[in-house]
Amino acid sequence: MMINGFNIELTNLCTLKCAGCSRTQFINMFPQHWKNHSIDINNLMNFLDCDLTNTFISLCGTYGDSIYHPDFHNIISQFKSKGAILKIVTNGSYKTEKWWKETSSLLDERDSVTFSVDGLPENFTTYRVNGDWKSIEVGMKVIANSKCNSIWSYIPFNYNENDIEEARDLCNQLGITQFEVNYSDRWDKHTEHLMPVNSQKGPRYNGKQAWLANKKIESITPSCANGQEHFITADGYYMPCCHISDHRFYYKTPFGSDKKQYNINTTTISKVLKDQVTIDFMSNLIDHTVCQFSCATCNA
Repeated sequence: MMINGFNIELTNLCTLKCAGCSRTQFINMFPQHWKNHSIDINNLMNFLDCDLTNTFISLCGTYGDSIYHPDFHNIISQFKSKGAILKIVTNGSYKTEKWWKETSSLLDERDSVTFSVDGLPENFTTYRVNGDWKSIEVGMKVIANSKCNSIWSYIPFNYNENDIEEARDLCNQLGITQFEVNYSDRWDKHTEHLMPVNSQKGPRYNGKQAWLANKKIESITPSCANGQEHFITADGYYMPCCHISDHRFYYKTPFGSDKKQYNINTTTISKVLKDQVTIDFMSNLIDHTVCQFSCATCNA
């Protein structure tokens, strides 16, 4: 397996309660089992026993927002000292101008910060519940005036699909480099009330619907194929991609059923990728339920 990048969930802490988020859904279903975690930086760097020069590291995650890691700036500094290229994905709420200036000082022109804001200041909290526009705007302005690339990511919902051009204009006014419209395929009982009327669905929506109907499809387009999706959870476990961390599938894979073998405290990425179980899993992605569901392709 090649290593071109990592997706690392530094923490499962978050200030939001988005309806489509695995974090929100897990807490609503199993509140007694939820525990907050923030990754140990020393264990993480020991696990990454590979050359990180020009390696893409996405700080995004499934259950949390990485900017809320209590030692965020130290982690960023260590990654940059090893030559990594960082992509920080965040809603951006509740951080100060001073915090953002320190963040921007650690980044260079190869790095990027993506602000996930789905709508205008007056309506984006319809989905991004608890989001705070005032602090997001502060962060956007600081990052827009820094060396790194700045991106506004916008998911169309029924409440905001007619506001895209107004949001794009605001993006330009703030000096953000790019405005990206990202069509979601995560429409289920938790989010169907927000499904857009006139906008298209995400590229994997039909595949997911086909899988739900038949529990089997004939082809997939794996997210992990580019070697950039090696995923590490906030509580310190490895898996080939972030889809596997979803609580609906995790324990049905060897990475969940035998998770101690993938604890970053006791192994390294080099050892994990040479492990026969990992090799076998990656050699037969079409056979796995999580891959069928998450990376399905279908023209239906």
